Amino acid sequence: MLSEKLTKKLGTIAKEFEKRGYALEEDLIELCETRKDIAERIENTKFKKIEFFQDEELNSVGITLEDVQVEFFVTEGEDEEGPWYEAEAEIIFF
Repeated sequence: MLSEKLTKKLGTIAKEFEKRGYALEEDLIELCETRKDIAERIENTKFKKIEFFQDEELNSVGITLEDVQVEFFVTEGEDEEGPWYEAEAEIIFF
């Protein structure tokens, strides 16, 4: 279970991603539930110290914290049920 503080911060990060055209709130939550070390880093980093980036050529968006970068590579498609996307997170430690 994620803390209230972390859940709010993930919502704010998701809004920044939405401004760039990506709806990744569920993916952020899943990442933090899976990787407690990343969840702790996000929770303990002040929002204004989080750097956002986007690479349109790679169809990716991400954040940089003090010692780690999390980048989501998004694959989009469409099938008989309609449009879909899949996001894969890559984590790089400095």
